[in-house]
Amino acid sequence: MTRRIYGAAALAAAVMAAVAWAPAAAVAQTDSSVEITFWNSVKDSRNPAEIAAYLDKYPSGTFAPLARIRLEALKPKAAPQPAAGGQWAAIAFAARGAWGAVWQKATRDEAESRALALCASNGGRDCKVASTTKCGAMSFYTTRIRRTRYWGAYTAEGATLGQAIDAASQRCKAEGRSPPDCNIRASFCADGSHKS
Repeated sequence: MTRRIYGAAALAAAVMAAVAWAPAAAVAQTDSSVEITFWNSVKDSRNPAEIAAYLDKYPSGTFAPLARIRLEALKPKAAPQPAAGGQWAAIAFAARGAWGAVWQKATRDEAESRALALCASNGGRDCKVASTTKCGAMSFYTTRIRRTRYWGAYTAEGATLGQAIDAASQRCKAEGRSPPDCNIRASFCADGSHKS
């Protein structure tokens, strides 16, 4: 009988030990699944505060290295710095010669949208746009080779108006189908100094 009591006591102790370990494993499993659920809820977020909240809660978590990379990727990129005075210029152009240029605009977006609107109003289709905080120029050519008409427009920028004009001319002559037909169609400076 004593043997049965000791056996029952040993069995009870083993069961109690197993039960004592089970909650710890369940808690560990629950913590891990909570972390995974949290990570899954923020991993595709575009809000840096949500990723930072994950890192605050789990600084050494399973996904902490990924969270740091994601947080770095979400930092705002430095916008291109405008010229002194904050002025932008842009030229929009189409291959067949339509174009529109603007200068002395406060933002790049404003300059580009105004130039595109001018190009379209001048009959341009699929206008391309180039913007600068310096000076810019566009060289254009048109030629006929064996019954086929070719057009081309090439832009360039430079620190001075002369440099921009030279660069646009060189680009047209190097990349165009008819270098002798390259001519400067437009030139301008973001600060409007080309008007002086």
